Amino acid sequence: MRPPDLVCIGHLVREMIRFPDRVAGPFLGSPTAYCSVAAARQDTRTGLVTVIGPDMPGALLAPITDTGVDTRGLLVDQVTTASELVYDEQGHKEIRYPHRARPIEPADIPLAYQGCLVAYVCTMDNDVRLADLAEIAAVGQMSAVDLGGYGGVHMSLDSRTAVGSLSRLAEDVAAQFDVVKASDEDIAAIYGDDNHEQAAKRLLGCGPAVVLITRGVRGVHVLTADQQWQVPALPAHVVDTTGGGDTFMAGFLSEYLRGQDPVRSTCWGCATASYVIESTSGVRTDRMPVREQVLDRVIGGYRDFCRF
Repeated sequence: MRPPDLVCIGHLVREMIRFPDRVAGPFLGSPTAYCSVAAARQDTRTGLVTVIGPDMPGALLAPITDTGVDTRGLLVDQVTTASELVYDEQGHKEIRYPHRARPIEPADIPLAYQGCLVAYVCTMDNDVRLADLAEIAAVGQMSAVDLGGYGGVHMSLDSRTAVGSLSRLAEDVAAQFDVVKASDEDIAAIYGDDNHEQAAKRLLGCGPAVVLITRGVRGVHVLTADQQWQVPALPAHVVDTTGGGDTFMAGFLSEYLRGQDPVRSTCWGCATASYVIESTSGVRTDRMPVREQVLDRVIGGYRDFCRF
């Protein structure tokens, strides 16, 4: 059996979400969960590498199996990562981790995944150690990373405090990948300000081919060595933005695999995320759009922006 086209690497989590007016959960959460399920719904051959414990409720894993995500890299150890996603009145978030699974190591990646088209490292907090990143990124013919777990807002406060320089951490990580994604909140956490254009240039200078800065309703800043674009967000009836950036990457990488066009792929990612943020309750199969739904929204929303 050939390897999956896309392999998402990071912990699955049992997530509680604390809004100012209510508490919701537990849900299946994490960038790996959102991205793998959303990509599989778009007919992308997707696998994951993760560590959970016997305390993970089986019902929460249903979207993984229902969408046909390859689970040869799903390992059971002692404990599942538990997270609390806390939003304040302004929509800013803090993530806390009452329990954490052990880090993912190179030896955890199935031999059957070697040579996948894209290895995507999308961690929460210390899911993959810095020393292991190069070996894990080399699993794929291309590699991608979300800086949320490397200087960004997925890191816990204690992990952030233990790092001497968040910007150095983020740039050391960016140097090892072909595609680098960060949110505007990640950029503010890493660099201490929200100058996303300057941050994108700094990250691109580390060596990746594409840098993506997601900015919510303000769209996505895309930077390559030759050009930059500001891709607008699509209108959406926003209910819950949790998972928006992760499902953006599911759409982006699914389309990038088909032609490596960063603008077209960004439009695809934005359309994917626009569906997901219109509902809530964590990673659910029916929350993720199929390819035909994304195409309809892309054609309707980006007709004048790029050719589809």
